[in-house]
Parts: sequence; C-alpha cells; structure tokens
Amino acid sequence: MDHSDTLERKRQEILEEMGAITRMRRGTVNEQYFEVRQKDGSIVRHGPYFLYSRTEKGKSFSKRIGAEEADRYREETEQCRRFKELSTRCVIVCEELAEADKARLEKKRSKQKRRREER
Repeated sequence: MDHSDTLERKRQEILEEMGAITRMRRGTVNEQYFEVRQKDGSIVRHGPYFLYSRTEKGKSFSKRIGAEEADRYREETEQCRRFKELSTRCVIVCEELAEADKARLEKKRSKQKRRREER
C-alpha cells in the first residue's frame, strides 16, 4: 500500500466519522448561579441555571435552557466541536493527497522526459 492509498484510507475514515454525527449545535452551555443577600445578612445561592450561548455574524445569542435540556445541548455542542476538528483533519489529509498526486505526476513526467532523451 503506497502513501496515497494510506492517505485515502484516512480520508474515508474521517468522512465516515463525520457522517455519523447527526445532531450538532454551535456554541457553549454554561452553568450560572446567583447569590442573594438576605435581610439578615446571610447569602442564599440560587441555581444552577443553564445558559446556551453562541455567536453568529458577530452578534451574541443566548438563551436559558432547562436542566433537562442541558445535557443534550452539551452533547450537541461537543459534536459540533468534534465535527470542526474532523473537518480540519480532512482538509489536511486532502492537501497531503494533492501533494502526493503532484509528486507522482512530476515523477512520471521526469521518467517520460528521460525516455525521450534516450531515443
């Protein structure tokens, strides 16, 4: 198996992993707590409250989500991060494939040139 075959196999594996991601969401999920000082001076902590946030076209978007949704939102935002990571890896492998093709073509042209010179 040559280098191009290995790279092509890697590319296919990455694409398969990307294809397995069916739900994703940009952004983050954060827990918030609020502290309230009572009349007697004691502090009461309220929360957690869950906040889903993302930035789109330079503008922030946030919304509160319930505790029952927080795990799902976290999983979906993690899937988005994973998808972006895989996408970057795929681009790198595709660049390596392009370079391997270029090297193979140059090698082929060099052989053809030598054959013509030998005649």
